[in-house]
Parts: sequence; structure tokens; C-alpha cells
Amino acid sequence: MAKRSILTLILEVLSLPFMALSRSAEFLNLWNVREDVGRCLEVIDSHVDIIPKRFIGALVAAEDHRSPLHPGVDPIAMIRAGFVRFRHKQIEGASTIEQQLVRTVTGRYERSVLRKIREQAIAIAVSRRRGKPQIASAYLAVAYYGSGYTGLAGLKKCCGGELECAEPRAVLSAIARLKYPQPLHPAKRWRQKIDRRIQYIAERMSEAANKPFQPILASGLRPLARPAER
Repeated sequence: MAKRSILTLILEVLSLPFMALSRSAEFLNLWNVREDVGRCLEVIDSHVDIIPKRFIGALVAAEDHRSPLHPGVDPIAMIRAGFVRFRHKQIEGASTIEQQLVRTVTGRYERSVLRKIREQAIAIAVSRRRGKPQIASAYLAVAYYGSGYTGLAGLKKCCGGELECAEPRAVLSAIARLKYPQPLHPAKRWRQKIDRRIQYIAERMSEAANKPFQPILASGLRPLARPAER
């Protein structure tokens, strides 16, 4: 618990400038953020408790493992992504689940600093008003999983039917498609990426089971067993 408290404090301190910007942007309605905050809240409220918890647990493990601790943006992930880009010339994502929801709802994907700042401001504003599980559920209900696989219908299609009855591998396979959307004509290379991503998510969930402050367990979710070594 001490580690959780320290990490939470670090995130709160590092997030202060972003939180101040978010409140200012909303108060002054900079970049017309109020409209998009409202749109995001409508999407969240229309998808409450529609996604089983184990999908949310897998999403957190795969995309945003500090989700329960940050206010909608993750400065630690941003610092890491900046370091990787500077040191290794590689692009690494640092978006939170809130940011991914905002991007999906607004349909804004342009590569610009202003778009990113606006997205962060909206993500924090949304996180102030709705719980993390609600936000994650809404994101999974509107996300893009590949060609012909969009939103809740696409997620069910990935899992072969009802979400409550989905097999563990099907759950992880669906979440893996957020990073590697299914192409119109899936090839061997794409399937290999999905298999590696599934293993990565399963390992993250298994490792997290041994951490007392682990967000997945805190949500009452049971992690999958670690894949057998070959």
C-alpha cells in the first residue's frame, strides 16, 4: 500500500499542470472543449455496465496499467515515451484509456500538439465526472477492432457471440486488436502479432496478481494464468 500511495502522489504532482490546463480550458471553453466533454459523457452514460469486467481488466493490463492512479493522463508514460523517442528514435504510445475514448468519440486523429493538449484536457474533465470502469466500458463499446469490427457489435463478433460466454483467449484476442486492428484480409504476419500481444497481456495480468496495489485485482477481476513456458 505504501508503494501505491507513493506512486499516486508522484502522479498527482506531475499531473498538476495538466489538471490546471483542463479546468482552465473548460472554464473558458477553450477549443470548444465543453461540447466534446458532453459528447463523451453521453457515450459513457449510454454504455454503463455493458462490458464484462474481465474485458476491462484485460484492457487496463494491456493499455493503461496505472489507470486507477492517474487523473486521466499519465505523465510517467509520457516521460517514458519521450525518452524512447529521443534515445531510440521509436514512437511509443502514452495515451490513457480516457484519451483513447476521447479520440474515438471526437474522431480527431490529426498529428498536432494542439490536438494532443485538447485531448488531454477533455480526458481529465471526463475522468473528474465518471468512474474508471464506466470510462473503460464505454471505450470498449465504441472502439475499432478492425475492418468490419467496430463498437459493441464488433467486439461481440471478435468473441464469437455473447461477451459473458467468451473464452479467455477470445477476450485477450479482442483487446489485442486495439493495438493491431484486424485487416480486411488477415495474413500470417498479423496473426503472429496478435499471438504475441495475447501472450504479453496474459503475462501482464499474471504478474499483476502478485502486486497488492494491482488495479485489476482491485476491480475484483481474476487474472489469467501465465502461459506455459515452451
